[in-house]
Amino acid sequence: MLKKNWMEEIHFAPLQGYTDLAYCNTHFQFIGNVDYYYTPFFSVEDDLCIDGESFREGLFIRTIPQILPGNMDELKVLLRFVVDNHFSTININLGCPYPMVTRKGRGAALIENPNLVSDMIHYISDHSNLAISLKTRLGLLDENAIFKLLEKVGADKIQSVIIHPRIAKQLYSGNASCIMFQQCKELFPQFDLIYNGDINTFEDFSRLKDQIAGQEKWMLGRGLLSNILLGWQIKNSSPNLPDDFNEMLYTFVFHLIGNIEGSSKDMGHALNRVKSQFLYLSHSFPMQRKFFRTIRKSKSLMEIKEFLSTDSFWVE
Repeated sequence: MLKKNWMEEIHFAPLQGYTDLAYCNTHFQFIGNVDYYYTPFFSVEDDLCIDGESFREGLFIRTIPQILPGNMDELKVLLRFVVDNHFSTININLGCPYPMVTRKGRGAALIENPNLVSDMIHYISDHSNLAISLKTRLGLLDENAIFKLLEKVGADKIQSVIIHPRIAKQLYSGNASCIMFQQCKELFPQFDLIYNGDINTFEDFSRLKDQIAGQEKWMLGRGLLSNILLGWQIKNSSPNLPDDFNEMLYTFVFHLIGNIEGSSKDMGHALNRVKSQFLYLSHSFPMQRKFFRTIRKSKSLMEIKEFLSTDSFWVE
């Protein structure tokens, strides 16, 4: 068993097309070192169906469903879905920056409507026993919008607020503003704030840990997809990977492919899902760009499996 240091709390960010149940089941079973896994957002356009029996034992209680409402009617539909599936927590997405989402009043557009967000929180609180959390950016266009939002919603009905300190217009360009996150902590100490943004390596984490005094809760996304043991490094305060990293990576990769294959509608669907995962997973292998090109050009899962069985990938 790997040594645990529970001082740092790790939240696995939801990424559409990547952190689906097949991925989270595999990561939880073979890697762990994550405290909470968030589902990619559910909207009213989705097929609102989830098989609770498909979760690995112990994963369901660590899973937080994220919803993407744009108005109260959509919220009511999504709340019923979360309640009916017996989750204990709900996360409202106020962070998705893409215009196709924000044009419908969803995601980061909600930051500009703090009264509506407050109404949503009160409705959830009045009609369920769910713990409520928010995942937000600083604003749609104005980074100071976060202050008006936090002033309006109050902390009494919210378990935590995850802040990705960029405005939506930035998408993922530029740097996340550590300074703005610190201002939120200073101005709103009553909130339990979770930092999200630009934690791609252990060095990134160490720098932010030094800059944000007392911060112990972190959301990681692309960094964890690229380095499945980034959570382990953080919890063990170590820039080094464990000695058996190659063995863990091998086990994770082949079980992930198997879980994707078992949950796909056909082999073509499975192949495309596996290729998508290696956009990030390839960073853990030698000659990352060449490696990913080979995966991308593969014609079948068998071809990918044979390629991954090459001994040179697993020899230190």
